[in-house]
Amino acid sequence: MLDVALCNVSYAGVLHDVTLTFPAGKHTAITGPPACGASTLLRLIAGTLKPARGEIVIGARDVTNVKASRRPLLYVTSDIDVPQRWSVQHALIAAARTRTLDREDRHREYALAVEKWELEPILERRLDSLSSTEIARVHFARVELLRPAIVIADRWLERGGDLADMLYRTMRVIGATVISAPATRAELAFSDRIVVLEEGRVVQAGTAAEVFEHPVSEAAATATGNADVIPIAIRGNVVDSVIGSWDLSDPPFQGSGVALVRPSDFSPAAPGEDSDLIFGVEEAGFADGRWIAKGVLSGGVTLRVELPRETNVHKGRLLALRYDPSRFRLLPRELEPLRATVPTDVVPPLRETR
Repeated sequence: MLDVALCNVSYAGVLHDVTLTFPAGKHTAITGPPACGASTLLRLIAGTLKPARGEIVIGARDVTNVKASRRPLLYVTSDIDVPQRWSVQHALIAAARTRTLDREDRHREYALAVEKWELEPILERRLDSLSSTEIARVHFARVELLRPAIVIADRWLERGGDLADMLYRTMRVIGATVISAPATRAELAFSDRIVVLEEGRVVQAGTAAEVFEHPVSEAAATATGNADVIPIAIRGNVVDSVIGSWDLSDPPFQGSGVALVRPSDFSPAAPGEDSDLIFGVEEAGFADGRWIAKGVLSGGVTLRVELPRETNVHKGRLLALRYDPSRFRLLPRELEPLRATVPTDVVPPLRETR
């Protein structure tokens, strides 16, 4: 097993002085908002891109200037990197032959992979004739046969998300170091550690649960689940916002900022109970035994609210909500500096000449 380390790695304005260590045998997920630099980071480790500055070390070896083909890793995406005219059997046999095993062991590994990923019915079919789910199963069987020490995975579950549990359990059995950019948030639950990027910089690292409970930025909050941003202002011990005001005994800052809120932070008020907020439903979806309703408050603030399954939800429905502000994550927000402008109704004086 090998670990991977990045030291002050920068690339073309996309990544800025990234320093990270990926422990051997662990799964680290790189996540963040769109264009955060996750895919670029993976390609730098894989060797398909070269950093403008910094070092990349695998094990005890500096591989910054080593070609991709000579790095001890496997770079995978949602597509299988073999000719699409090959049959499934051809692709699996080619993967098994890369291993330094005798003939009997190769046959045994091949048979186990075919059985585990249920590939027997499609062995003779060409890869370009398979469905997305079938392609995913072949892809995962091939990776298991290759048994790489390091897997660099860029959205490789885009076609087979329902197989995530089985796939990552397989990677743990193999003992591979996995560094991935997940295709969905659900994959974060299978990782040992996540790293949140924002505008090419690391803003937070920890387990998915730690980042979900204590995000340090909007990017970290939205990367680990549904989150809405509510503008606030703290003056003294009072927090003012579009959803109401509340007191704090120990405010984290003074002035303008934001509250990061989750749909589960809200609940319907009981009949006759005083409400802190009236919420109008604009749209709603049902998933995992509950409603997620979306509405727009004053000031154009979008709010998502989790509601019990028995709630009568429809567009235009007004609901009285309760919330516990102690669950909100409050962060300061810097204001844009004022820019000096020239008044348009003032004519500048003419220069005096002699």
